[in-house]
Amino acid sequence: MTQSLLHICISDSCAKLYLTYIIYYFLTFRNNIEELISACRRYVNKTGRRISFEYSLVRGVNDTPEHAEKLCELLKGILCHVNLIPVNPVEETGFDRSDDKAIKAFAATLEKKGVRATVRRKLGADINAACGQLRRADQKSQS
Repeated sequence: MTQSLLHICISDSCAKLYLTYIIYYFLTFRNNIEELISACRRYVNKTGRRISFEYSLVRGVNDTPEHAEKLCELLKGILCHVNLIPVNPVEETGFDRSDDKAIKAFAATLEKKGVRATVRRKLGADINAACGQLRRADQKSQS
């Protein structure tokens, strides 16, 4: 369960691969996060390898102390690392980036409970060049 964003170099094949991957995980774990975490525990126990979890922080949606505590409960005892990713504002989503105070508090809660975490650096959002923003800019220019 290691993560890599580049699995294939041909766009059509890439789209098929990711669609298959997304459908599999959606159908397998859509109603039960505990099942997903259980599968992760089995993986770590069998391989001894650390899992990286990507956790997108969305202001007012999942960046509260309650969410941090729940995440700690879910990941307790798993050899893992959490990459906290404050979302970049993308016009049509209505999602906003968590403020720095909330991000730091979330990360501190995880660390205090023994869950290793890092916060992804903010790069490019000031010029609409961050993750998600370029895609939207490209779509607008093509229409």
